[in-house]
Amino acid sequence: MEIINISDQELLKEIGRRFEEKSASIAEMEFMTKKLLEMNERSKEVEAAKSYFLSLIKNEFNNPLSSLLSLAKKIKKDVDVERLDAIGSMMRSELTYLDFSLKNIFAASEIEYGEMGNDFARITPEDVADETIEYFGHLIKEKSLTVRVKNTIEDKMITDGQKLYLILLNLLSNACEYSYPNADINIIFASENGFYTLRVEDFGEGVYEAHSKNIYNRFYKHNTGKTRPGQGLGLGLSVVKELAESLDGSIDHFREDDKTVFLVKLAHKDKASLSLSEGLGSDEFFAEVSDSGLMEF
Repeated sequence: MEIINISDQELLKEIGRRFEEKSASIAEMEFMTKKLLEMNERSKEVEAAKSYFLSLIKNEFNNPLSSLLSLAKKIKKDVDVERLDAIGSMMRSELTYLDFSLKNIFAASEIEYGEMGNDFARITPEDVADETIEYFGHLIKEKSLTVRVKNTIEDKMITDGQKLYLILLNLLSNACEYSYPNADINIIFASENGFYTLRVEDFGEGVYEAHSKNIYNRFYKHNTGKTRPGQGLGLGLSVVKELAESLDGSIDHFREDDKTVFLVKLAHKDKASLSLSEGLGSDEFFAEVSDSGLMEF
């Protein structure tokens, strides 16, 4: 057997090399183990979120659905016109709540899976505001609120009508829920520094500082028990934030004098830069296609 003479220096060098290889292997194993643990924790969080969401849906939808079924049975038995009118109002309220919740669920789902495209059109802000006020007419009447609309935009807005509608639905819903009875709510459209602005003001209790950083998180509900009942999915403001950002905009909130203000900014769009598909996208409002290829509202 051949014996190879290795100097101490060479031996130490070889030991060092093998030690470095082993250390690198250990470091790689530690890194992979850490990643697997993180994936495992993330998987647990996802499962917990799914369970929470399903539980939330069950709790939020069971009551209005049960109420609607009960009211439908009463309609069959009741012939009193006044009572039927009252039952109809209650059914509309429950159906509006279900429809509004589903709008936010579908929007959140599309955002989550990256399926939220933009369909730009020429929008008349007052039309969007009127649709929104009519949608929550029962809630506005119930609390004797006064909603005022002001628009200082000289021309029509070029934006996504459905997204603007859902943004305003959520902001007006919050303003109604958090407002004191007999209070005012202001909806103000303006244009400044390359952005359209939507400002919704209410004279309610406001957002407490402790909750301020979390209100745009999904499933976060800011319930104080003073002006807002403990219902809702906690999706509204997170949806508004995502929709605004998808239109190259943002949302912010602050207290101004005795008002709570939510301010949404949506970037101006040059109609010449829009593609045909963007210009002719679908929208919830009645529209006619103009010579420019943009929908007129």
